[in-house]
Amino acid sequence: MDTREDALKLAQETIKLLLECGTNIDELYRRFRELRLLEDTLSFQTALLHVEHAFFMLVQSTNILKEQLKLLEVAAKKGEIQ
Repeated sequence: MDTREDALKLAQETIKLLLECGTNIDELYRRFRELRLLEDTLSFQTALLHVEHAFFMLVQSTNILKEQLKLLEVAAKKGEIQ
């Protein structure tokens, strides 16, 4: 069964959702960063910094997923999915 066409459609849908989600994630990250910069308590600043770091890791994972989806598209067009 050749699933290339379905995989390409699903990849395109996923990339679209990742872009929409990315905008929301960026806004949330900025809000947490602003709170950290305004916070007086060092221990809570640290907790907020950990949240910022988690957002960074989320963005990195999202970027890796987007890259893999693009590679999937290339492979599907070349017929080289293994």
